[in-house]
Amino acid sequence: MVAGVGKGKKNAFVALLGRAVRAEDDFARALVESSRDYASWAKLARARGRREGDAHADALRLLDSKGHLLNVLDRACEVEDGDDGAKDEVERARRVREAWTKTKATQRAKFEKSGGAEGVAEARLRKREAKERINASRKEREAREARDKERKEARLEYATKVHEARSAGACLDWLNMGRCRFGEECQFEHDAMSRGNLKDLAVKVGAETGDVKRERNQTEKAERKARAKAMREAGGGDDEDTLGGRFSSSEDESDDDEGDVPGFLKIERARRAAEALLATNKTSSSKTNKDAGKSATKKAKHFNEKQLERKQKFLKEGKNQPFVKKGMKKRPQPTESAQKNKKKKPRRADSERKQKRKGMARTFFGGDD
Repeated sequence: MVAGVGKGKKNAFVALLGRAVRAEDDFARALVESSRDYASWAKLARARGRREGDAHADALRLLDSKGHLLNVLDRACEVEDGDDGAKDEVERARRVREAWTKTKATQRAKFEKSGGAEGVAEARLRKREAKERINASRKEREAREARDKERKEARLEYATKVHEARSAGACLDWLNMGRCRFGEECQFEHDAMSRGNLKDLAVKVGAETGDVKRERNQTEKAERKARAKAMREAGGGDDEDTLGGRFSSSEDESDDDEGDVPGFLKIERARRAAEALLATNKTSSSKTNKDAGKSATKKAKHFNEKQLERKQKFLKEGKNQPFVKKGMKKRPQPTESAQKNKKKKPRRADSERKQKRKGMARTFFGGDD
């Protein structure tokens, strides 16, 4: 629909043209005698609409579109077989309908003759192909979303069951693979009824089970062996252990022997080997520094003990004594009798003026009455 032109305005404009076709002989004759092209019919319909003023100003924009033009004129020239209107009006409408049908046939013939039919067919084919691509992409997206949703639900279910199994003290290898890599050394329970219960679910969610880790380790070992072999061949076939990247066959054999050893045991062995290597490579300077550090710590400890002892002695001797600032002499505390006999010393001597005023009667003006 054209912007600003609703169904109400369009229906009112169609009703206006329909009444004009039936009731106005001049308008109907002009339509019948016009040339067989859409522009002439649109021009006549536009002129009839403008005669009504601004009532159908918005609806006139419908005639600028070919699709809306065909729809408006088809509805305006429509004549039913059992029409019971006036005879002359029905006859006039039939003539206009026949003229409109011939106009459409002429225009369609010109369109097909100019190759427009092929263009329309190609356009329809492109439209159909685009629609098929859109539908295919939509189906693919829906299938992907369904797979993601199913995988998410499977992950949630797997995580819940693994948590329950761990809380119950079950072995995950026993549940995921149906066997345990640790054998008798495993500290978790191996229930015969729960053997391999999570195997299918673990494969579905792609969990990091023992089989997956073993396959990854085997792949990495094969790659390392291939690199070592290529480096030995490039270096002249020496099997010496050097820092240049050459590896001996004994190391490869040890790797094969440790294929089923858990990863945390390998890490622990490597850590112990590194600590042993560091212990054997300590220099004399490090020992000297260590001894010096010990002596310094011992001296500091001795000094701290002496200081603590002096502090305790000071607190013990000076308990219940008044605080004396540094550099001041201690004064003996006076006895109670001495405090009683001691007269209070005046703050300052009385002035001569004050002595004269003693015993005088005071007035408001400061003198005698």
